[in-house]
Amino acid sequence: MVGILVALIVLLALFIIYSTLWVKYSFTQLGDPVKENVTLVQISDLHGQTRFINGSLSTLVNNVNPDFVMITGDLASTKEQLDQVLMEIRQIKCERLLFVPGNHERYGVVQSRLQLCSDQDYEEILRTIQDANITVLSNRDFPVEIGDKKWLIYGFDNSLYGKEKLHISAEKLQNYDVIIMLAHSPSIIETSLHQHIPYDLLLVGHTHGGQIRLLGRTIGAYKNYHVGLKRIDKRKHFYINRGLGTSRLLPIRLACSPEIAVFKIGL
Repeated sequence: MVGILVALIVLLALFIIYSTLWVKYSFTQLGDPVKENVTLVQISDLHGQTRFINGSLSTLVNNVNPDFVMITGDLASTKEQLDQVLMEIRQIKCERLLFVPGNHERYGVVQSRLQLCSDQDYEEILRTIQDANITVLSNRDFPVEIGDKKWLIYGFDNSLYGKEKLHISAEKLQNYDVIIMLAHSPSIIETSLHQHIPYDLLLVGHTHGGQIRLLGRTIGAYKNYHVGLKRIDKRKHFYINRGLGTSRLLPIRLACSPEIAVFKIGL
């Protein structure tokens, strides 16, 4: 009986380790499948985690040869972690690395407690990220031409509620063929619907997919949020990424593997 109990505990421990540290790819095709696609990778909520059972972060991202890498916040919880994460991101082979801040860029750990950073410390964190050849989009747009199409990537700063601003009119947005919106928190969906913001794909993180899922359902504070892709209408797609790391208070995952989201957009 004791042997069976020990075996069950070992199996559970192995399952938790696998659920926490084995990264899974989620692939989504937008538009008609064609020979030529633009490949977007979204990573989110690393919280200092860059090494996994099936490879390092850079290796896993480089495996899909991305045209864009979009990072939707919460790189780290401490300055030491941030330096390590940025060192790993520098190994990613992609010229277009884009970042929007999360709540953990706004908060730091002081004596084991989260504390809001000063404006000076926050700006220093963003400069450190920018110095790693990562474009920081804090309520900023990033226009780019791909082939004969005009793309716009816009990054919202909703690292604190009420910080998100759209500094481009909905009318001007209509001039773009492809619009990608980035934010950290899924609360941005309310803003986008209220302001009738057009987009093809809105990418967020923050929820970690709940980290604990039972029978395909999220357990805990984010149980009312979906995981993965949701179609809002014929054009709009809203994606909530499970993230790669774990929260400080709950350092495990269960049936909610860390995720790298890969989007293929046909030209």
